[in-house]
Amino acid sequence: MKRYEIAPLRAPLPKLAGIFDPEAEPFCQAHPGVCIDSYAWAGDYAPEARAWMAWDGRGLHVLLCAKEAEISVKAREFNGAVYQDSCLECFLQPFLDDPRYVNVEVNALGVALIGFGAQREDRIRLARLPENMDIRASKHAGGWWAVAYVIPFALIGELFGGRTLLPGGGMRGNFYKCDESIHPHFGSWNPIVSEKPDFHRPECFGLLEFAPVAKG
Repeated sequence: MKRYEIAPLRAPLPKLAGIFDPEAEPFCQAHPGVCIDSYAWAGDYAPEARAWMAWDGRGLHVLLCAKEAEISVKAREFNGAVYQDSCLECFLQPFLDDPRYVNVEVNALGVALIGFGAQREDRIRLARLPENMDIRASKHAGGWWAVAYVIPFALIGELFGGRTLLPGGGMRGNFYKCDESIHPHFGSWNPIVSEKPDFHRPECFGLLEFAPVAKG
């Protein structure tokens, strides 16, 4: 199981108003990231993809990106089939004693699908896009593209019966890159053990831990 230490927020999420370059982005330089590089199911297309997460009193700040010469996007409505498009995803199990997890799937237009439940079969899709998530996507010009958003602690409390996610506790989750259209592929940060593509495998989530705020 891979482990990722989530740093306190040191730079704001990028606005993604234009072309994205992770090497020139302050958020990427200020926080440790991970590679989405486990392509468990055979194929000749495995784009470079990365993920970053940071935290502050508001919530978890998420940035995901991929490098692709060509992308495809069709879903344009909240909770549409964004997973069939060029898509970047974050699955989060906030409490280790609760099997339920949140899946946030965002295509290259910044259109999201957000679900909640303990497994693939019992998922509940949110009725509306939560306030203050501030989902955004960069432009694409044949190279890197990115999506960014905040998972508010208030939303986690609402979904998990008022529980508070506090720094110092552990979580589990995974980051994904996929497309079921022009270049079918299914990549993950923590490897998945499954005969066929399936991101709803909480037993294959990695460990996410809050890094403490530096004193001084």
